[in-house]
Amino acid sequence: RLLPHGGYTLLPATLSTMAWIASLAQDGCDYVRLTGPIVSSLTGEDPTPPYLEAGFNAYRSPSYSPETDTWVVQYTGFCTEYDAGVVEIDIYWTMAKMFAFISLVLGGGGALFLWFSSCFVFGPGTWRWAGYEVLAASIFQCLAFVWFGTGLCRAGDGSKCRLFFGSKSDIVATVFWFVSALFIFAKYPPPDAESAARAGNLVDQHGLAIGSPAMEIPVVGDIDAKMPAPLGDGLHTELEMT
Repeated sequence: RLLPHGGYTLLPATLSTMAWIASLAQDGCDYVRLTGPIVSSLTGEDPTPPYLEAGFNAYRSPSYSPETDTWVVQYTGFCTEYDAGVVEIDIYWTMAKMFAFISLVLGGGGALFLWFSSCFVFGPGTWRWAGYEVLAASIFQCLAFVWFGTGLCRAGDGSKCRLFFGSKSDIVATVFWFVSALFIFAKYPPPDAESAARAGNLVDQHGLAIGSPAMEIPVVGDIDAKMPAPLGDGLHTELEMT
């Protein structure tokens, strides 16, 4: 049965999927726009490009067009890997790549997991764990911005890194994953009676089990209170009959 929890589950599932797509949208060399003396050190070109489009793994250099007297980026070509003699892959760089990878794995797994709620019944605990997963994806995606603390962006010679397509996409992903987690924690959508009965997991909107009689022990003095017969009564009866 489709949507056993109703249409509410589509909200966090869709947001998480959009966040994952936004995180994947960058091509690895469009995270920031890099300006300053570091551009000349990386390219060694004359004339020196006014900027570079840089990412975690490579960078892209614009080419000069005499016809239009402008610098144009060709997005059909390959990106250029960093020269290890010019750029140092420091701890900020390494941590940013690790955080981005963890976020991508958690966010993609969380989005896929949430889509299963459109076909299967989730208990309250499972629903919350899905929220923890996408929340962790949002946090790790945010932590990946430590890349702006790399030597490439803080060379001390006036070189600067500005937000570009890749980093802006990551901001969108961070926000969408966070909002998705808020939707999950704000409400547990109880499954419909038919789906819950089939799954043996009938719960109310607070995640408490319903539809099954509670076991109660009668208290002495209660009206019509009855205590269960001792286990040995049946044995004594049989002995008396014999």
